[in-house]
Amino acid sequence: MHEIVTLQFGHYANFVGTHHWNTQESTFNYEQPGEDEEPSPELINHDCMYRVGKTIRGIETYTPRVLIYDLKGGFGSINKHKLYEAESGHDNYQEQYELQWDPSKMETFQEEEYSKSAYQTHLENEEIGITTEAEEDDVEMNGIKTWSDFNRVYFHPKSMLTISGYLMGSDFMPFDVFSYGRTAFLETEKELDSYDDNFRLFAEECDQLQGIQVLADVLNGWGGFASSYLERLREDFPKSTVITYGLGDDEMGKRETMKDKQVLAVNETLAMTHLSKLSSLYVPVQAPNQSMLALKGWSKNIRMDPSNRYHTSAFISAGVDSALLPCRLRYNSILMADMVGSLNWRNITTIGTLSVGLPFPFGASGLPQLVGKESPLLDLSSRKEDFDDQVFSQSVVLRGLETDQFARYATGTRKTPREIVDELLSTLPIGKSLGDTKIRTPVKYPIPTSYPRFFHGLTPEGYQSQNPSPPNLRPDGTSKVHSVPTITRLAVSSTTRWHLESLSNSVKKIDLRLLPQFDGDGQGGVNREEFEEARESLLDMYDVYNE
Repeated sequence: MHEIVTLQFGHYANFVGTHHWNTQESTFNYEQPGEDEEPSPELINHDCMYRVGKTIRGIETYTPRVLIYDLKGGFGSINKHKLYEAESGHDNYQEQYELQWDPSKMETFQEEEYSKSAYQTHLENEEIGITTEAEEDDVEMNGIKTWSDFNRVYFHPKSMLTISGYLMGSDFMPFDVFSYGRTAFLETEKELDSYDDNFRLFAEECDQLQGIQVLADVLNGWGGFASSYLERLREDFPKSTVITYGLGDDEMGKRETMKDKQVLAVNETLAMTHLSKLSSLYVPVQAPNQSMLALKGWSKNIRMDPSNRYHTSAFISAGVDSALLPCRLRYNSILMADMVGSLNWRNITTIGTLSVGLPFPFGASGLPQLVGKESPLLDLSSRKEDFDDQVFSQSVVLRGLETDQFARYATGTRKTPREIVDELLSTLPIGKSLGDTKIRTPVKYPIPTSYPRFFHGLTPEGYQSQNPSPPNLRPDGTSKVHSVPTITRLAVSSTTRWHLESLSNSVKKIDLRLLPQFDGDGQGGVNREEFEEARESLLDMYDVYNE
């Protein structure tokens, strides 16, 4: 079946993951064919990332094959037992133990319950028939605070795990240092044994595990947690394909003092050097900011708030979802191992880049240029736009467009629509590898009602609209769309050297003895020798990508 297991480490990773699962769920076909009708063929093999299960009442379920880690308070209003356990209104402790004291003299302390978002309330009302699915688009979405506020998917109870030693948003004990994460992993495994009890549940039930997808915050303690987790995983799965997206955004990178900025640089250095060794492909991803968006002419079709995690995570999720789409297709699919093997064909370039075009600007008088300042591809990894750099290998996915839709651009030429598509994709730099993959698929990138309403000037199908007052125009000026064409590019190229060089310069003069928080407790600490090795590793990797 070629299953994929996903691991999510950290609050921002869970923002990205929630959009990822919501969009996948919206591609499910719930319509039952008539008696004389054949079921319509599914283009995506959902069994790759979803699993069948049963509740205690014998009701069949279909839930993501994922483990979701967050701090205490990070799960918001989500009820992880909603699918599998009946809610109980009585006191479980009263049932299990015979109390020997007067209950009237007991003082109870209870954490304030997280209030449900308007969107979650609407979804719950849908289940009991108070509201309808058609009304979802009218629900206010400006109050999104955490990823569970816009979650549409039910998860298996063993999918959600809380790091109980830290509280979300705590100033007294922040989870902001790499070594804190390593220590938290050791403590969590002693308490929960989540690797054996939870990860094995999903991995060992797979008929043919094709790989593991990891989403991890890397500018704080989660980088250390993810590194320790993958070290443990590699003991049992040394040859499994692991693609890790190391996520960062302005909120994670918010540092005021010089020492805080040094901590940030050390966190990123340790996460990158460890995770790139433990992963088959490590892809650093920085959330788009205003300066990045301003460079792109197509940004007129998407008005994103770069300070809003709900917005930026949606953009990143489109890239994550599309990058592995070839591995989830029902027909002519590509295995993760083959994709990574083509990207890292030299076996020494384990750091890649992710570029995303959302939406792919289709419908204007001419096709877009895939290179140059007007390219729809926004590089989220290398942090430097330099189109003269050498591409070693790449995997490009253009989705949501049928070949015959390019016929309008073939008019007046002797070219077929397919030749127009091939010509468009051929304008991308050619890698040194013979294994470059450039895939066009009609599989649309769906836009569920949980998605940010930040598209402008688009038709319902996500094409550029020439109508100043289209019927899908909302009162706030945004476009109501059900899907958008998208282009994504995973690549290994020399642009990575700019990121490595910048990171190396930022830690070059740091004395770890002046940052005692990295000492940690027990095995979780980072010593000077390990830090020096990480700095040397950055220089070694720079040489590899500078060829």
